[in-house]
Amino acid sequence: MNKVSKRVSSIPLNPHRVLIAKAHELWRRGIKVYDYTAGQPGLPPSRSALEFFTEMVKKDPFNHFRYIPTQGLLELREALSEDLKKYGGIDISSDQIVITTGGAEALLIATLTLLDEGDTILLLDPCYSVYWDHVAFTKLRVETCTQSFNREFNPDPECIKEKLSRSKAILFASPDNPTSRIINLEVAKTIIDVAYDKRVWVIYDVAYKHMVYDGEHVWLEKYAPSLDYLVVVGSFSKDLAIPGGRLGYIYGPRDIIEDLVKLKAIFGIVAPVPMQWLAYYYLREGFKEEYLREVLLVYKKRRDVAYEAFKKLIPEARLYKPKASMYLFPDMNSYLEKLRLSDLDFTLKLAESKGVVMLPGSIFGNAGKGYLRITFVTMSEEDLINGFKLLREFLEENKVL
Repeated sequence: MNKVSKRVSSIPLNPHRVLIAKAHELWRRGIKVYDYTAGQPGLPPSRSALEFFTEMVKKDPFNHFRYIPTQGLLELREALSEDLKKYGGIDISSDQIVITTGGAEALLIATLTLLDEGDTILLLDPCYSVYWDHVAFTKLRVETCTQSFNREFNPDPECIKEKLSRSKAILFASPDNPTSRIINLEVAKTIIDVAYDKRVWVIYDVAYKHMVYDGEHVWLEKYAPSLDYLVVVGSFSKDLAIPGGRLGYIYGPRDIIEDLVKLKAIFGIVAPVPMQWLAYYYLREGFKEEYLREVLLVYKKRRDVAYEAFKKLIPEARLYKPKASMYLFPDMNSYLEKLRLSDLDFTLKLAESKGVVMLPGSIFGNAGKGYLRITFVTMSEEDLINGFKLLREFLEENKVL
């Protein structure tokens, strides 16, 4: 007899977690590890924000750690409403916002609220690996539109028109993980037009909305006639650099908020209250704006260095210079074909041989096979380059470069 439920046993272990564990294992063995796997900011949170938060906790510890309503701290929801108006020029009332325990929980709550088992959801392939886990867990049918290198990782609008018309929802991110692309306006408008015509839900993941180096974030709210079929999922992990704080949010039409809150209560009663206060101080006291101004310059420099070094050292890989997000997403198929290795086997061998840990593109979908996801924000410029040199050594030793 199985000891666990069919629901859980039917979900395969995500190689993403295996490789992260491998990086830690190598580190514990005393090996110098170049870990390109982490999807998190590479700089610590704002010291000013943390000092302010600490002082406020000392003054009133009870209120910073007590239970609050499941929907989230009203002060934070009001500050987020003002923040959305400031950065996006959009009007979202505080009563349309739910604070969640991270962006991943927000995605799952939105999916479970809006779709039933057996419903069809459209994903853009490749996409964030957790999306695949969520659709398996919630037993949804999946349609895909490919995000190809030749289209700069934007899907074909004709595919969107065809497949979104027969789906219950679409889930996608911009800026993207793993490709780092910003959705183009033609695709964005096509998604909105079809969704509102066919009454299809749009679940829009904007975790990286502030991680933009060239161009601008696309605010879908500006192109939608209303929020009737648009649900936006965000995170404080990237812009406030508190990924371990586990804090995210959802906003959408008023008539689904009560149901979102109902599920949030089942999942965990309330998102971490101290982190809600920290996020509130970030927004209210101006720490967020100051922090982004400083760190985006650093991340852009690391992006430039990583891109140029990779292009020079790994010349056969096809690679776009990312306009946003945190990742290089090179096409390594020319090397993998010579090695006769899958991208997963390649990353495991590379980690064991050189202490260089990268993620295989296949964990993000079939269209990601043969690619690597490489985080460029978490290491110094020197380490970024040195890790790529070891990757080149590995290819040279295996006589494919």
